Amino acid sequence: MHEMLTSPYIVPIAGVLAGITWIGFTSWRKVREQELNHEREMRQKEMDHEQKMKEMELERVRQKDKQ
Repeated sequence: MHEMLTSPYIVPIAGVLAGITWIGFTSWRKVREQELNHEREMRQKEMDHEQKMKEMELERVRQKDKQ
């Protein structure tokens, strides 16, 4: 065990692993942020659609009442 910790390769290997880990986390965070933005846009579009449907229903009721 002691030989492994004093190996001259431990620092470069640890540095490479730290770099890969850093890149992985930052990439994951970016993808997650994009997913959240997409979900937010979809919810907004859904709410807009519901509002339009309500307005159309009100207009239909108004037209029916006029006749």
